[in-house]
Amino acid sequence: MIDLTILAAFGIILTIGVVGSNILKKIHVPEILGFLLVGVILNIFLVIVNHDVIITDFLDLVVAVTLGFIGFNLGSELDWKAIRSMSLKILVILLCEALLTFFLVTIVVYIFLGFTQLQIALLFGALASATAPAGTAAIFWEHDAKGPLTTTTMFILALDDVVAILLTDVALGYSKSVYENLSLDLFGFFFPVLIDVAFSFILGMAAGLISVYFLNREEDHTKLVDFIIGAVLVSIGIASFLEISYILPTMVFGIVISSLSKKPVIDFRLKQLIGEVSEHISPQLQRILYEKRREDLKDEPHQIFHEVYRLASPLIATFFILIGLSLDLSAISQIGVIGIVYMATRTVSKATGASIGAYLTKAEATVQKYLGPCLLSQAGVALGLAVIVSEHLAEYGATAAQSGLFILNTITSSTIIFQILGPIAIKWAINRSGEARVNFNDSKT
Repeated sequence: MIDLTILAAFGIILTIGVVGSNILKKIHVPEILGFLLVGVILNIFLVIVNHDVIITDFLDLVVAVTLGFIGFNLGSELDWKAIRSMSLKILVILLCEALLTFFLVTIVVYIFLGFTQLQIALLFGALASATAPAGTAAIFWEHDAKGPLTTTTMFILALDDVVAILLTDVALGYSKSVYENLSLDLFGFFFPVLIDVAFSFILGMAAGLISVYFLNREEDHTKLVDFIIGAVLVSIGIASFLEISYILPTMVFGIVISSLSKKPVIDFRLKQLIGEVSEHISPQLQRILYEKRREDLKDEPHQIFHEVYRLASPLIATFFILIGLSLDLSAISQIGVIGIVYMATRTVSKATGASIGAYLTKAEATVQKYLGPCLLSQAGVALGLAVIVSEHLAEYGATAAQSGLFILNTITSSTIIFQILGPIAIKWAINRSGEARVNFNDSKT
């Protein structure tokens, strides 16, 4: 029998999170950061139910479903034409910021480790390249940001964590060769990641093409939203069964239907309203309303995507509250010199690499100036990879296990700090670039 007290606790936590986030929003705290801070506060004072029960029983499910919807929404912001036109530019920027971060963090940490334990330095470098697609994208959506900076960041978010996963696998492979005195096998390092990407692409394409067939033949707005949500959940379930990424297949899914589904020329609700009042307004006014709304929509993604995001927003809020609840706050005191060096080097290298890549590709001035701050946040992917690293190193004895715990505590501590500073930096960047279209005046502080 389901423990309904846990369900009630979730309802209470979500309600407190929404109220707390709205209060913090009045002092210009980004909504996602507000949810995270509420989670941290509840982490300290929670007395509703057993804190560990909530995390153990529900966090994996919430993370899986949320990352799936985040991937879908990321994909829905893109289409094949944009991908073809920006592929080379994005690839150069991605490689510059991700690889520069990997190499600089590795080198600096290696120096501070006394030129020993290169395998640990490589793992720090790999984890440093990961970003937080959920939090970053949510802030863009919260402020209805549009423009070259937003588009470039969305592409980078979609690919950055793929690079982080690849680099972490390579670093783990090197660590295994060190602890077990094995020869390096690069094919063995890369093969699992290639399989993940291949299966994700196939799953996303299949789900997208099936959905497009339905979307292009159905006009009922509600049925379309229900169908998309169901298809996303099925994709997440299949990805879980195949033990592949939740984000990649749903992102491909979003790209496919964004590229191939018919776009509405007028909003469904407004079209319905005009039909109801058509007897009371002149044809000229009808045409004005029609053209105005068509102008507003011509650069917008499919309206269905916005509906899906709105319906998934309580789950996304719960996701960030649970991140705050699950963080080991005691790890902050253990961050030490390596942690400070890691955060400082990651910040500088992300910003520098992004600017260099944007300059080399002659990207827009706003991208060259403000892309770096949009890539600072770290959250679920970095923490998940850190847990994997800790578990793998624990297999090689007490010394390696201690190193794995040290990496996990450092990444946990830095995540807390990056999740506080990152959203603030993102909000500042999209406001200075002029791409924030919601609450712009309130965000200039």
